[in-house]
Amino acid sequence: MRLPGEDELRDSIRSQLASEFQVASRLLDIGTSIFLNPVNLEPDGELDPFELHICLGIVFKACRQYRGIVAVAEISLGDVAESNGRMLLETMLTAEFLMRPVVTLKRGGKQLPDVPGYPLTRLLRSRLYLAHDAASTLKTLRGMASSGDLQCPDADRVLRLAESQVQEQYNEIGPDWTERLKQAKTFSGVSALDLADSLGLLAIYHAFYHPASARIHGSDASRYIEVAEKSDGGLLFSTTASAKGVAEAYVFSSLAMLGILNAIKRRLGLKLDERLSEIAPRIQNMARRLPDD
Repeated sequence: MRLPGEDELRDSIRSQLASEFQVASRLLDIGTSIFLNPVNLEPDGELDPFELHICLGIVFKACRQYRGIVAVAEISLGDVAESNGRMLLETMLTAEFLMRPVVTLKRGGKQLPDVPGYPLTRLLRSRLYLAHDAASTLKTLRGMASSGDLQCPDADRVLRLAESQVQEQYNEIGPDWTERLKQAKTFSGVSALDLADSLGLLAIYHAFYHPASARIHGSDASRYIEVAEKSDGGLLFSTTASAKGVAEAYVFSSLAMLGILNAIKRRLGLKLDERLSEIAPRIQNMARRLPDD
């Protein structure tokens, strides 16, 4: 099953972005090599087992997202690639938040005060992540229960267990951080915009993350239809497949993937310097637009 004009676009994309496909393949190979080959870890500082579990999970999630972006971009679904690219940028913000040695959070451009007794160490950041995940899971289960989708005989027990797990995680991060997470509804206690600002990544946020939001939230429907007036006074609605956004999605998602791999390289002491240094300038030189964009 194909969209109108898709066959021609596929051929055009493959020929015009052949070099970009090679870079993407190489970058994905670097990411997956972490899980396919034995590695010796030399962590940058103390590393709890559950923190290691989260960090590796973030990286493999990024590999899956990046693979998805490459797949849909190759078949000319630029808007879908941009939407998935936005998800990958969120994963990059998460990786930077969890793995950087030091993070200073801002809200509205101003530094947030420290929480007495709970400094924002990497260990605490991992606990914040787990607390948010537990709270999100509980919210989902409660929604399913209220709508009748959670009908197993021990549904009440499942909810009580989820509630106890949330409380356990909240106890680990203390009441002040708990309140920040509840208010912001994020794992960092600040919005995605403020987190990007805190990490010095506002440029990529404004260039790609925010513009892609319209596609995520379905507020760009008018861009998919062209309207022409017929000679008899009627209207003709038409649409066709488009490669618009494909090249841009490749560039920004590759930059995000590179950032994630650099973050895990530093955190775990992985021997990826030579491979990442070799591919970085190739990503910078990727085409940002197709000729007919």
